[in-house]
Amino acid sequence: MGGRGASSPSTAYLPQDVLENLPYNVTSFDDDLGGAAFPFLEQTQRAWRILTRPVDEVAEPRAAHTFGLDRPTLRWVNGSQVSDLYVDGMTTEEFLEATGLKLDLHKGGFVLSKRISRVMRPHFVSSFFDPDDVRVAYMEQSLEEAKVWDGAGLISRQMLRKLALSEAEGMVLSEDGRHGGLSPAKRERMETELRYAKRVEFTVMTPKGQDKGHAIVADDLQDENGRPVDFLLPQDTKKEVRLDNGRTFVGLSFVHGHNDMRLDIQSLINLHPFFQEEQLLDWLKDEGDLFVQAVETGQVAEAMGKIDRHTTLEEVQAWPLREYFASGGHPMWFRSHVKSLMNQHLKRLNHSTLEKMRLPIPGGRHYVMPAAVGRRAGIKGLDVPRGHIHIDDKRGTAWVNDEDWLALPNSPKGEGIAGILGGADNDDALWLHPFTDHDGERKVLAWRSPNQVGEYVVLRPTEDSQALPWTKIEGGISSYPPANSRNLPPRVDFIETEYLGLVDPDSAGSLGVGEAYSVEVMETAVAQAIANRGALGMYCNSLMLNKALYGRLPDNPPAPLEDIIDSAVKTGADLSQVVSWNYAKSREILESGIPIPSLLHKRLSIDWSDRENRPPLPRATGMAGRSAHWLDRLEARVKAHIEALQQRRDDLTGQARPPQAVLDAVKGDPEGVKLGAGLNKAYAAALRMDKGQYTNALERAKAAAEDYLAHFLPERRGAILLGALASVYGKEDGGADTAVWLAGGKVEQGQLQSGIAHQTIGILRQIGLLDDILVTREGLIIYPSEMN
Repeated sequence: MGGRGASSPSTAYLPQDVLENLPYNVTSFDDDLGGAAFPFLEQTQRAWRILTRPVDEVAEPRAAHTFGLDRPTLRWVNGSQVSDLYVDGMTTEEFLEATGLKLDLHKGGFVLSKRISRVMRPHFVSSFFDPDDVRVAYMEQSLEEAKVWDGAGLISRQMLRKLALSEAEGMVLSEDGRHGGLSPAKRERMETELRYAKRVEFTVMTPKGQDKGHAIVADDLQDENGRPVDFLLPQDTKKEVRLDNGRTFVGLSFVHGHNDMRLDIQSLINLHPFFQEEQLLDWLKDEGDLFVQAVETGQVAEAMGKIDRHTTLEEVQAWPLREYFASGGHPMWFRSHVKSLMNQHLKRLNHSTLEKMRLPIPGGRHYVMPAAVGRRAGIKGLDVPRGHIHIDDKRGTAWVNDEDWLALPNSPKGEGIAGILGGADNDDALWLHPFTDHDGERKVLAWRSPNQVGEYVVLRPTEDSQALPWTKIEGGISSYPPANSRNLPPRVDFIETEYLGLVDPDSAGSLGVGEAYSVEVMETAVAQAIANRGALGMYCNSLMLNKALYGRLPDNPPAPLEDIIDSAVKTGADLSQVVSWNYAKSREILESGIPIPSLLHKRLSIDWSDRENRPPLPRATGMAGRSAHWLDRLEARVKAHIEALQQRRDDLTGQARPPQAVLDAVKGDPEGVKLGAGLNKAYAAALRMDKGQYTNALERAKAAAEDYLAHFLPERRGAILLGALASVYGKEDGGADTAVWLAGGKVEQGQLQSGIAHQTIGILRQIGLLDDILVTREGLIIYPSEMN
């Protein structure tokens, strides 16, 4: 059967144009994973590849990727994608025997796939232990207690120390993190995480099955009998995948919250009119003003140029702009740098903010957890009264009251936070927006994404809750901006919705249940995934359309969003009727003739292949004297904001100017200035030509600049580069300095070759404008230019 790499690596080589057009993605044993590992695959000590494709893709994989196997070693379904694992020389039975994994289809192929994907993922921290070294205790709980702890657990600090020791013993180090090694910088970050982590995502595999969820780290963890344990968990072990090799597997990921957020288009529509247009645009302007200020003052350079003791010279030099900033350069010295920074911000605005309407607002994203879990972990002073929330950014956690989790006092249906937020559990993230309500009280709006209209809760922050402040140029930092909770749509538990019941949970029962695992049996799950393909996205779009156009849910939706999400990604229940409902709903909207905001035109479900029976095309809003829809108005004003920032970019670019030392350096060298001007002209002329044999015109222009400079002796090139800068900045309108800041291209194995920009940085160091970066035994140090 052969061992690791028995198939020559050269057999996996394919031309770049072929790789770019593959109908599947390849994850390979010899990929640069940045120090992460696939622990169960490494147990085989063989070469392997995972090919991930859309469920309806039928093209055969390239032989170079399958080690000559005629069928995958393992197959699982993940939503609308299928993953095929090929292990060199191993059948399914041999792989399961080698890894000790036992697969059970008693809940069908979809549920089993979810369990498989949990262990077939890259881990930065994981290990196989002797069972006696991992003490797992399970709690005796009432039904209500089990609901409070759903998806939650506790892990001991000692367990993290064991993992740290295990990782250190098996650590592979490399200078740059390539070839499976862990770079010193990543190793230090990982060790710091293990030492100080307060919340983790965990996976434990034992002969009983798979335990998973989010765990709070406890410094002194004991079971109910006072015995020290490593895990304290609810009795919810998943039996679809078990580990029977005499070892216990533990894998961790570190959980972090965020004290900033961007509002997605679904939440924007579903919560409308709570977020007012003017307020959204003010926040967008604040973000732009702060970025422009960071460029003007050089703050952006401080962040981008930061290096630590593990940063390598190659990492710094891989991006000329980073090397320039790390060497003490200021953004406002050169036009190219101003333009590059502003264009990066504009690119995000065009792609994320305009196309997807992801708008910056005060708030954050933290993971929910009832306070009972924290108190059991030994967190002192954790008291969350009813109706309150405690945002704990040190743990990435939004703590809520235990009783509220199960049932809110004001819910007419007795629903709690978990039910109102679409069946949330304790590994779910909440979007959190703090505000001051119409009654003057501070409150926090919390919701999940994706969400249905009315799936939100409004809670009061505790006194020591993180305020999630907002920064603006005028007025500094502000907290709890004004808003009016009366503008929120009715909460979901206050609405009577007559669902059509088009999702039958029993329809998932036939997907391989009771059969032994095989790749062929998993075809039933693949077939169902094909039938369900697109249903979830179509339904979310239909709900958005209905809320945007009519301000509410459809009169008779096919099923709650939670049921459709579960069917698409967990159970595999048949969603074909939901797909049909979406097509019919879009047809109904279009035939009604109601104007539709342009941002939502692509979210209509239209079967374009049925030419004979296509519905009418969507009508735009704001026509025939009618007012534009609020989404169209918002889109127009976001476009205006982008145009204003483009003008500010151009104004800032015009203000950029290097220190006088650059011009003084070539005062006595008119020939150098002339030759430098020639470099700028050669680059500009090539830009106006066709791309020729190159990928694009930019690549051709870069080659022309490099060729021009190559005609001169190396010792003369520095003066020519300074001359090029002098020819730009020595007169009123000298044009662009792009030619001197061209980065090198990539060569084999992803390495970057030195470009013109690196030479420019070098000559600026020689004249004392930039600092040196020196390599020492302790790491990189910045050697100030004035000390040369």
